[in-house]
Amino acid sequence: MKTNVMEKKFESFEKSINCMVDLISITETEVLYKKPSEEKWSVMQISTHIIEAIEFWVADLEALLVVPGAKWGRNHEHVRRLAAVDENYVATVSKEKAIERLKSLIPLVNESFAKVQQEDLEKTAPSYNPNFDGKPLSFLINHLIVLHAESHVGQMQRHLELVQPQKVE
Repeated sequence: MKTNVMEKKFESFEKSINCMVDLISITETEVLYKKPSEEKWSVMQISTHIIEAIEFWVADLEALLVVPGAKWGRNHEHVRRLAAVDENYVATVSKEKAIERLKSLIPLVNESFAKVQQEDLEKTAPSYNPNFDGKPLSFLINHLIVLHAESHVGQMQRHLELVQPQKVE
């Protein structure tokens, strides 16, 4: 059973994922693969990034619950992170598959958050990323799972505004 704190975090995460699913569902497929610029990701790249990242961070969270204090994390050059947004890979992911995989994150995070006790939130551990070194488990949960998903909803919305054809009235 989740603590009240973890329930609120889960509800926020679930809302973000549902917003992503809604955005993708109502958007024409070809628009999802358009990049607003060469440097920016398409909505589908954002989706595959979130899927990979949340799965990665949930696995680290669960491992840290089993082995508190173990070294965790990664940097921006991690191979699975890079592969998840590779345009050739992303082109193989259908709109339906992205929606299915995004939805699958909800029970994954729910089950993981249910394992977290209040005292776990303050436990710290070294990280492979020096920016995360010594951060408490609450940082991993708040920033790398909950707020990460939330921030990418806004990114999707901004990118769609840039790539969707403007309606003439």
